[in-house]
Amino acid sequence: MNGIVYAIMAAVLWGFVPILDKLGISEGMSIYTATLIRSIGAVIVMSLVLAASGEFKAQELNAKSVSLLFAAGAIAGGIAMIVYFTAIQKIGVSKTIPVTSVYPLFTVIFSAMLLKESFNFQNVILGTMLIVAGLILIQR
Repeated sequence: MNGIVYAIMAAVLWGFVPILDKLGISEGMSIYTATLIRSIGAVIVMSLVLAASGEFKAQELNAKSVSLLFAAGAIAGGIAMIVYFTAIQKIGVSKTIPVTSVYPLFTVIFSAMLLKESFNFQNVILGTMLIVAGLILIQR
């Protein structure tokens, strides 16, 4: 399968999951419990995928990579998920997801600052203005 198909599949799945999240927490479940359960689900699926694919290679593990990926998981799978569930509880899925979808802007900023990657400043400004305009329209 080509990469675009995988990207579309990921977008469809990520578009559907917030519905499950909202339904899952709508009975009053703690956002902390919800985050833990969601994380356990991810660990189970990834364990099965690794077992079935034979892709786990212990020799690939090194302290730096493991530490960085552990931090990424803690931030994205822990802290950000708690904030995300709180937003869903307070403003709903239809408003939370468009706002959280501005994360590529932050990725561009962080990649320029921390990785010294270059980007077309005019395109980023135009993209930012379009995203902000879209957010204003959605929030009304």
